[in-house]
Formats: sequence, structure tokens, C-alpha cells
Amino acid sequence: MIKRFQKNSRYNPYDLNRDGIVADEEMDLNQEILELELREEKADSQRRMAWMAMASMVLFTVFLFLPVVSDSRVEALADLLGLFYIAQAGVVGAYMGVTAWMSKGSSGPVSRFAATTPKRVPPAAEPEL
Repeated sequence: MIKRFQKNSRYNPYDLNRDGIVADEEMDLNQEILELELREEKADSQRRMAWMAMASMVLFTVFLFLPVVSDSRVEALADLLGLFYIAQAGVVGAYMGVTAWMSKGSSGPVSRFAATTPKRVPPAAEPEL
């Protein structure tokens, strides 16, 4: 479907070659670009979340070793502190694991299975005597 539009139309950003006509290919390309931008924003947010989780664990550990915090208070909060560290380490570990898994790309479990599936080989010809 080809759309013609006015000079100040809402379709102007979609006209990549500036010919006044928005072709299906241009709309598809713009959709792909938008999806890539959204994926990149999501990845940036997840990266920031993992870094903040790691930083909070380090800063909280440093804070616990300051003389401001008494030993009795640390002992009273020991169970809660353990849950805090497990949760933050889970966020960091999940981010690192998923990032490593996604970076494999086409070498995921399905393609590995396809690569190891035996191929049909024609039977060998019998040797002549």
C-alpha cells in the first residue's frame, strides 16, 4: 500500500527517500528500527539495574563495617541482610546469565539439535573384487 501525504503530514518521518510516497518497505524498515531501539533501551535498563544491584551490595557491605553500625544491630538484622544479598546477587546473576545466553545467538539449543541431527547418507557402493 502506497500512501501519498502533504508536506507537514504525520507520515513525513516514515518517508526515508523523501519522495512524498511512503511505501510498504519504508514502513517495514521503520518498524524494524523502532523495535531495535526499544530492545536497546530495554537492554540499557537491565544493565543499569544489574550495576545498581552490584553497587548496592558493595556499598551496603562497606556501610556495615563502619563503626557507626553496632555488632548487635548487625546480628539482629542478619536474616534480612542474607535475603538482601541473595536477591541482589540473583539480579546480577540473572542479568549475566541471560546476556551470555543471548549472545550465543544462533547457537542456542534448537540449532545445536539441528546440527547434531544425523543426515541421511546414501549407502556406500560395494567394493569390486
